[in-house]
Amino acid sequence: MKQNSNFNKYHSKTMRLRGWNYSSESIYFITIRTNSKGNILGEIIDGDMQANKIGQIAEEFIKEISKYFNNTTTHASVIMPDHAHILLEINKQSNNKPHHGVVLQCLSLSDASRHGVMRLKQGVQIAPRYIVAKLDIKQLSKGSLSIIINQYKGAVKGYCNKNNIEFNWQSKFFDRIIRDKNNLENTTNYIHNNPKDYWRKHKLL
Repeated sequence: MKQNSNFNKYHSKTMRLRGWNYSSESIYFITIRTNSKGNILGEIIDGDMQANKIGQIAEEFIKEISKYFNNTTTHASVIMPDHAHILLEINKQSNNKPHHGVVLQCLSLSDASRHGVMRLKQGVQIAPRYIVAKLDIKQLSKGSLSIIINQYKGAVKGYCNKNNIEFNWQSKFFDRIIRDKNNLENTTNYIHNNPKDYWRKHKLL
């Protein structure tokens, strides 16, 4: 069976930048895919994502990440039918109060060709996120990107197991290090527009 090219876009081995410390201060564009294709997390109708119960839990638990990993900030996220996108910042210092995502001045780029590296200073504001659900994981103040994402995936899976809902994520996830302010803005727009763009594309097929 010929596989959907859009599905394969992120269906690959996790690419990790050799020598890069994934607990260091940066913003990461993360894609997590469900184990199966289709409307696993919900359905896009007229450009709007209509999340089902699993999709709602996946979305709510994203908003909980910064509560349990208080050196993180979620700048943007979206649940799609068979994957989730998260724009996640790892900060050097812990957040002890609600954080409105104040970031962004690019100081330097590394020679890490494909990934790039962003150094952060206070700058523009991005929409705030609020905690609306209880993420069922052990509270941790810090962690590497892999620890954070695996804890998140495990929490969603654990909820499904407890409620007799059949669900699995793919074992790996895709990440890209945000290189500069333009990259951040483009990625944020991509995430926000993803449901509408998906709808337009598939409506024409």
